[in-house]
Amino acid sequence: MKKTDNPSARIGEWLLIRQVKHSGSRAAFGRLVEEYHAPLRRYLTHLTGGDRFRADDLAQEAFIKAFTSIRQFSGMGSFRAWLFRIAYRTFLDSRRSQHPTVAIETVEIGSENPAEIAILQRALACLDDTERNLILLSAVEQLSHSQIARTVEMPLGTVKSIVARAKAKLREYLKNEETL
Repeated sequence: MKKTDNPSARIGEWLLIRQVKHSGSRAAFGRLVEEYHAPLRRYLTHLTGGDRFRADDLAQEAFIKAFTSIRQFSGMGSFRAWLFRIAYRTFLDSRRSQHPTVAIETVEIGSENPAEIAILQRALACLDDTERNLILLSAVEQLSHSQIARTVEMPLGTVKSIVARAKAKLREYLKNEETL
């Protein structure tokens, strides 16, 4: 069970959010950052093709945006989904304003098996940005299709179609990779 599936953890998270909203408590927000830094950084690292430094910058920018706009968080959905939506928009904004500086195949991610990481990076590179984002939210971050739909503000049916298409592309890529 994930920590956020635990009702008492959700209540604790809600209380932290309330403190930040009403008093601007940086300590309370710091606890939220501690909770979500690793998953957000992992998500952004995958989105950036393994560029850990860029992922760190984007995560920091996403947390700053979340802190400054937390009053807009209604509490109707999960804080995690809201934060990931901010991170994805931050990623898209950075892509529009910057030219890619590193090819995805040359980025190294610290792993026990660099060959598997390289295959994963090449497989993810065969997906467009939207497919890559949704497959990462589904497979890596383990969000449900309905959570993904809320996070990226897409209809549920569209999310399901894109995830299915991305999985099919990845299967095809990996099948071809095995025959090489």
